[in-house]
Amino acid sequence: MRKFGTSFGKISLSFFLLLLNITPLFPEKASFVLNSFHTKDLRLKKSDNGTLIMDLAPRDRKQGADLFFDFEEEQAGELQDKTGGYRVLSSSYMVDESQSHTGKRSARFAGKRSGIKISGKTKGILTSSDLKEEYYISLFLLPGTLDKEATLLNKGLYTRGKRFGWDLKIKDEIPVLEFYNFFEKENKTFSSLKIVGRERISRSKWNHLVIHFRPMQREIVFYVNGKENDRATLPRRESIVRIGFHPEDTTPFVLGENFYGWLDDFLTAKGAPDLEELSTPYSGQTYDQSSFTAGAKFGTAVSPVYKTKYTNSVPEGLTLKAKIPKSSFLELYFRFSPRPFPRSGEDGPNWKSVDLRKLEDYLQEDLSSDEETETPPAQRKFQTYKIPLDKNLPRFKYFQAKLKFKSDASGNTGPELESLSFSYNENLPPVKPMGLQVVYMDDAYPDTGSPRVCLSWTPNPEKEVRGKAGGYVIHYGVGPNRMVGILKGTRTDLEKGKMPVLSISDREKHPMSEYLDPVRGEDPSCPNKQKTGGQKLCQCIDNRLISLNAEKPEEDKHKLSKGKKKKPISDPYDKKLLFLQKGLTFYFKIAAYNSLYDPADGADQISPLSDPVEVYFLSE
Repeated sequence: MRKFGTSFGKISLSFFLLLLNITPLFPEKASFVLNSFHTKDLRLKKSDNGTLIMDLAPRDRKQGADLFFDFEEEQAGELQDKTGGYRVLSSSYMVDESQSHTGKRSARFAGKRSGIKISGKTKGILTSSDLKEEYYISLFLLPGTLDKEATLLNKGLYTRGKRFGWDLKIKDEIPVLEFYNFFEKENKTFSSLKIVGRERISRSKWNHLVIHFRPMQREIVFYVNGKENDRATLPRRESIVRIGFHPEDTTPFVLGENFYGWLDDFLTAKGAPDLEELSTPYSGQTYDQSSFTAGAKFGTAVSPVYKTKYTNSVPEGLTLKAKIPKSSFLELYFRFSPRPFPRSGEDGPNWKSVDLRKLEDYLQEDLSSDEETETPPAQRKFQTYKIPLDKNLPRFKYFQAKLKFKSDASGNTGPELESLSFSYNENLPPVKPMGLQVVYMDDAYPDTGSPRVCLSWTPNPEKEVRGKAGGYVIHYGVGPNRMVGILKGTRTDLEKGKMPVLSISDREKHPMSEYLDPVRGEDPSCPNKQKTGGQKLCQCIDNRLISLNAEKPEEDKHKLSKGKKKKPISDPYDKKLLFLQKGLTFYFKIAAYNSLYDPADGADQISPLSDPVEVYFLSE
């Protein structure tokens, strides 16, 4: 997830900043992997160059359908009715990924060399010989090179010198529906109908054709691009007993047998067509007149919970590469926490919105915007936006992103996302302390009668270490790689040779200890301090200091209510510390921590241990 890069220039700059006592912060970048998101009502598709793109999932048109072809199969021979109600006898067309109304593919037909044949032996409404239920056929058409007459749909039977069935033709770019002996009268004779479109089929865009069968009204309505083009109704005086194909007709229903162009989303369904829903890829804004309520549908995507290498990271900005058509919206939310939280549910931190309503303010200068009126939506470029984030957002180690996609109000267009990355500044722990050495040792210090040692080292360059909440910890042990104790604080009383009684009351809390002063290397009792140099730090260690670090402080008795048990003091370190003894070699190391150190939420803001120094105390 995280991309790291190191160069000589970056290292040199780090060294320069350290010399200036500035902690270097270099933005890290987290690139979100789109297929790792949990999505709802969204889909992933591949662009021409193989890049994954996230966008709104189009309507599921097969719900409630009698027959549905979306032409998403990779080969024409694999074509199947998505509802499972009809059997495809043969299919020959070119799978085209460069053109589609919805989805990734469409069917391209090339005249008499192509076509789709659907079994006419099924009992579905598409091939029925006795239509009693209202139904409709919906399809999307993009013409290619049209002949003077092209047959788009047809099914029919010649018998006894008559033709039975119907077809949809395009004559001189005008759609024509002809029904041959499709309506049987009570006297065993038949009636025919013809519907001629009033407008030409557009060659530059997808055309939506809908044929609406209304058996009870003995009427057929033809719609082109959302408008009623024509309708035909049998006179009421004619006594119609049956509507449909000839009872002996088992010929296949044929699509695109004599047609040049593209077809997509061929649908047959019972009931009356909702033209707006059929013609738009997505769900737009709705209004319920009966309840006076409006609504909108969103597609959502939630990322995994990611973590940074170090704690207390600071948000920097995000880079978004997307295509957001006019009046559609993309919403983006982040949430941050110093501690782990679950991916799903509301148990984690609150979501913080990143307002994308004025994305044009963050458009990269080297990428020009396409004019909405001149460039078709499918051809507009993905644009890159760099968006700064609020530096007052909480510091974090764990973070998560959520996306919400909304189409325009009509449901015609929706946002598309190609990539999303998030940059942040990591707070690096202090560097390893240098220059540790022994500047004084005593086998039997007069004030305690026990060994004493004073350590000196070079101050760390980070100002956060020297600040009010920073400091050092001293590790000691019986081997260079076997530390058995840690000293995390001192107290001014020790300078006067006293052993203070520890109490939490009236003590300022520090990251390492809530009752001891931080070890800052400013011990005035350190002998020969002048010899260590003006820039050196020094701290003396004896068994009094070890005892102080091992002792548990007394609770403030005034804060304890009657009947309540005394709560134990929590301490992350072992209290059974080893005292300095004669006849043993002791090893010492130090580590520095900064102002962001916290045992729970910032435990990594502490440096590696320094190189060890050793001290041997005489046995007598």
